[in-house]
Amino acid sequence: APTTTAAPATTTVAPTTTTATRSVQIQASDDEAVLGAILASEEINFGSDDTLAWNITYRSQSVAGEPIEVTGTILASGEPTDGPRPVLSIAHGTTGMADQCAPSLSFDNPDPDWSYFERLNPLLAKGWILVATDYEGMGGPGLHPYIVGESEARGVFDIVRAAQTIPELNATGPLVVWGHSQGGHAAMHVAERWQEIAPELDLVGVAAGAPPSQMPLLSDFLIGSDFQGYLVMVAAAFGAAYAELDLSEVISPDYFGLLEELELGCTGHIFETFNSIAYEDLVSVDDIFAIPEWNARLTENDTNQLPNQTPVLILHGDADEQIPVISSEWLLDQLCALDGHQALERRVYPGFAHSAAVGAYWPELITWLDERIAGQPATDQCPA
Repeated sequence: APTTTAAPATTTVAPTTTTATRSVQIQASDDEAVLGAILASEEINFGSDDTLAWNITYRSQSVAGEPIEVTGTILASGEPTDGPRPVLSIAHGTTGMADQCAPSLSFDNPDPDWSYFERLNPLLAKGWILVATDYEGMGGPGLHPYIVGESEARGVFDIVRAAQTIPELNATGPLVVWGHSQGGHAAMHVAERWQEIAPELDLVGVAAGAPPSQMPLLSDFLIGSDFQGYLVMVAAAFGAAYAELDLSEVISPDYFGLLEELELGCTGHIFETFNSIAYEDLVSVDDIFAIPEWNARLTENDTNQLPNQTPVLILHGDADEQIPVISSEWLLDQLCALDGHQALERRVYPGFAHSAAVGAYWPELITWLDERIAGQPATDQCPA
């Protein structure tokens, strides 16, 4: 994303069109360096007079350890509350890499193909706080580090910290995280990096839908498919995120200039640009995993490297055309084999493709999250 300047620290946005039960003003943070500090905010319409809704810019940290600005959305019921509220942090699926692809820009009118949002009103009515990061580089400076787990996890955690700076929300209850597709990848890294990144947050459970894993298998699965553009996104993102990786080493000179298209449109545009190019012409290496530096970073950002530090539920449709269902079967076995893992469960939904699986598993997902918030023990499918 192009370099932007945050709104002045004195920015105050008060609700002006909502008729929610209460009116809440967001004050920009006094200390802009603190992770989760709110740098700017804007009220949005979530389609209900009873919902408080804002798009915010908040402080986070890049993989390189530099302070960055990230955008996202906070939703809450307008009904007053006296005690801490549970928080659901949503990690979104792939939308692209350009600023205009940030979900917060269309949160009140989402793409029906990824329309989770009509399912959120019942959660708000239960008293949950909902937060949704755009991730680094989508609405903030720099190229979006697509499938870079630490970056995704920081975005997911830091927007929770941002919500906690709004006293009226009481967003200090148990935290649960859910994401699907890229969001499933982010969710897994949240579960695996919690104590490293945000140990003060009360993370009680993580649900990951169709989480990308088994990077070599996934790469082979996507080559020549209707989703080959994902591989270009990963290469460009890793080349930007890690100084030791040379993107010109893996992308053919004939198509290197075409990479600028990644920031000129969203996922559909990326697929239209790159899917029709023969993979052997697009890349200049036979096997990216044979390059030690690239293999190390791709392996590091797989979802099978670290034990989950909180209960995890993996959800997957067995007709998934983007993330092969066998990959999450292997993922469960791999995570079960790691010392120190917490409860792990995997549920498969017969006949459901990648996006359709969300609707299939949604009721069970909410029940599982409710149980984690209530402090009930989670099922562990790992061998004793």
